[in-house]
Amino acid sequence: MQKIQAGLIAAMLLAAPVAAQNAAGGPGPSAAGATSSNNAASNKASSNKPASGKAPKTPWGDPDLQGTWLVSSDVPLERSAENAGRVFLTDAEVAAADAEKARDLGRNARFSDPLLDVSGAYNANFNSILRTGKRTSLITDPADGRIPVLSPAAAAPAAKTGPLVGVGSFGRTPGQNDNPETIAQSPRCLGVQMPFLPLNTAFGQGAVFQIVQSPGAVAIYMEDAESGGGNRMVYLGNTPHPPAKLRYYLGDSRGHWEGGTLVVETTNFRAGFRGSNPDTYKMTERFTRVDANNLKREVTFEDPKTWSRPWTVLVEMSKGEDHRHLIFDSACHEGNTGIIGILSSARQEDRAGKK
Repeated sequence: MQKIQAGLIAAMLLAAPVAAQNAAGGPGPSAAGATSSNNAASNKASSNKPASGKAPKTPWGDPDLQGTWLVSSDVPLERSAENAGRVFLTDAEVAAADAEKARDLGRNARFSDPLLDVSGAYNANFNSILRTGKRTSLITDPADGRIPVLSPAAAAPAAKTGPLVGVGSFGRTPGQNDNPETIAQSPRCLGVQMPFLPLNTAFGQGAVFQIVQSPGAVAIYMEDAESGGGNRMVYLGNTPHPPAKLRYYLGDSRGHWEGGTLVVETTNFRAGFRGSNPDTYKMTERFTRVDANNLKREVTFEDPKTWSRPWTVLVEMSKGEDHRHLIFDSACHEGNTGIIGILSSARQEDRAGKK
């Protein structure tokens, strides 16, 4: 069976290359309400689809969030020092950034550093480079667009929750590469992780999910390209979280409706996010269907043992066409021949160490 490469799927799912977008008439819709001086601070600026009708309802009366939702522009998590105090880029800045992306510099480059060189092996055939978003950061609170400083308790050790077998990126721990089951998740193309943010849109990571609803639950399928897919079940109503000793990779999600917004609280994480303590870490999401074509996902992170205050990101998403099946299995794990090289190299290091 032919294996579908992760980056190719990302290209199919997300946006056409920037060059094609420019040829079609520019880098995307201008932001409504944003000025060239970037004084506007509303959420009207968006690269999503234009509004088209009111947000629909389900047959049982809840707001209808169902469908495949895609991130259609690239926005950094934190605001850069160069953009300090600016909520939005100007149209000219967006056009210049997209023109630079269209030159396709660096994606086929080779590097003397082995780790960097291997990472760069994912060339333009694997990437889908999104247009530049007008917002200067995903973070909307604090107002400076930056992750808050650490709390005084941040240095306190997290509770012992047992070893996370296979968890990690390209780091190496003793015995990690002894067999395929203990190799880190990233090289194995496994492990969709929460909070599922679009932090690497070139690979479609955190950039597409599908929502299915029932009166008592909301299911969210998350496709994370080379990390494979993951399913979340959000139980609605007043059902409590399980005991704190029960931990899950995607956490335990409980939701309720506040007007037209689905509010989801997730706790009981197996591991924290960006160093947070899983004992005290909580994530609260607010899903709001703005209109027929657009969805807002606001995510607030709280952990008094890690950050000095809660902080919030805004992810804007566009709806895929219902008659298309827009999410395909990336099959990166099943077709992962690179793992052979990882294991054989580790055995060579073992032999060299015995000499």
